[in-house]
Amino acid sequence: MKRKIIITGTTCTGKTTLGRKLAKELSIIQIDLDDLHFLPNWVEKEKEIFVKDVNKEIQKYDEWIVSGSYQSLLKDTVWQEANTIIWLDYPLNLIIRRYFIRTYRRVFLKEKCCGENYETLAKTFSKESLFLWIFKTYWHRKRRMKDWKSTLFSHKKWIVLESPKEEKTLKNIL
Repeated sequence: MKRKIIITGTTCTGKTTLGRKLAKELSIIQIDLDDLHFLPNWVEKEKEIFVKDVNKEIQKYDEWIVSGSYQSLLKDTVWQEANTIIWLDYPLNLIIRRYFIRTYRRVFLKEKCCGENYETLAKTFSKESLFLWIFKTYWHRKRRMKDWKSTLFSHKKWIVLESPKEEKTLKNIL
């Protein structure tokens, strides 16, 4: 069976990092949703264009790993195509710690992210802060994934990781 894998979870769980690592280990393409979603200067693509672009991208490959959230936007397309869902269901305290480490690297070390964008201190302390976004979405996404796992996508292979240490076993499972 062709591997069509979604890596999902809340903000700052390490979806992109894990996707890149697995893609290299499994020799398949990794598609990062944030790279497709954000244009320069943090402009977000229109939803319809974003979904179309993602679908066009996955159709290019027999096997793929898609990393990112955008669950409600892609549930009728990419989620239908996928045969394996890796859900990074990490505890909130780990996510907050990762947020601070990631923000430091992006703001002070000028690490590029989400396509060609850079985070700034102003964005970090704005109403659009990832820190606020984590608290706004964490519990909702957790409930959604539990629901989808038992209903809408119960026919898919689910791998639920509750700790980054569990990532080491993925290559053998996939």
